[in-house]
Amino acid sequence: MILLGEFRPEARWRAAVAVNANGSCVVEVQPAVMHDTQAHGTQSGNTVGIGELAARTGLPVKTIRYYSDIGLLPESGRSPGGHRRYNTDALSRLRLIQRLRALDTPIAAIAAVMTGEHSLADLVTRELDTVQAQLRGLTWRQGALRALDGCPEPERLRRLALLSEVGSPDEAHDRLVRYWQWALPAGLPRRLARAVIEGAVPEPQASPTSTAVLAYAELHALATGDGRRRQPQSRQVGDVASFYAGIMDACELAAEALASGGQAGNAEALGHFVRTYARIGGHDDTPAFRTRFRHSAHPGSFPLRYWRHALTVTGEAPPQSIATGPGHLAASLAALHQQVTGLPLAADHPPGP
Repeated sequence: MILLGEFRPEARWRAAVAVNANGSCVVEVQPAVMHDTQAHGTQSGNTVGIGELAARTGLPVKTIRYYSDIGLLPESGRSPGGHRRYNTDALSRLRLIQRLRALDTPIAAIAAVMTGEHSLADLVTRELDTVQAQLRGLTWRQGALRALDGCPEPERLRRLALLSEVGSPDEAHDRLVRYWQWALPAGLPRRLARAVIEGAVPEPQASPTSTAVLAYAELHALATGDGRRRQPQSRQVGDVASFYAGIMDACELAAEALASGGQAGNAEALGHFVRTYARIGGHDDTPAFRTRFRHSAHPGSFPLRYWRHALTVTGEAPPQSIATGPGHLAASLAALHQQVTGLPLAADHPPGP
């Protein structure tokens, strides 16, 4: 008489792994009989084999073996026959790895999650930043290629030489910053120097047009080429803080005039700009001085070329905040130089040196 019911061995599934004539792994899931001691806590009962993981995830055995070898999927031990065994949580770990790899997530990033160094949310944030940087680089490259398209061959070769020197937009931006750090006088107060550099160096556009990409390459060439020049030094202007503060004040007035469209504001800004230069030599702002000042400028001059290209990058419309932001001096100084020289505010890119 059986009082507690009939004992039957517990049926489970096991995966048999074999190698066919072509050398490929073949996984076959077969019913297996697990005796009582196996089903209740022995190594076989609490672990899974690599074949079962392959069968349940659809991943090749060699891929799972690779994940084990690099530490993404640790083994719990080996069977008496030397086969890899995994804890029961290996399936969920493997599926997470599988899904992240489906999104082209790098192995190193996945490993940081598996070891607990980063959370899954951290991984998503980091990978999103990486993808956005890649998209930015591709957009920049697209703009560069479009700048080379549809122009005469001599101009295409000139542009190619400019664009090939830029590298990434971030690298070009850093070189422009280093140029201004080199070009400004050493004795300039740090706060004023930072303000000048911020206003003089535009950020590369996130989605630049081909014109903006080419203009940034022109700026880069001006700042890194043999013809680059230092900005006015103490031996030329005396009190450098007073001179550069005067230029910044003139730019603020010019930005306000550009934003409002007022002619009186333009005249006030130009007067402040010219007087700042006149004071260098102890001159007054007279018609004769303005004539000499105008004649000292020419279409191919460094300042006019720089601010024209910077204006192309930042856009001709004045920024919403007229006294802050990367490259905010471009519109003001392009306008002031245009008024001094009588040349158009926006012009085609002049030939390179």
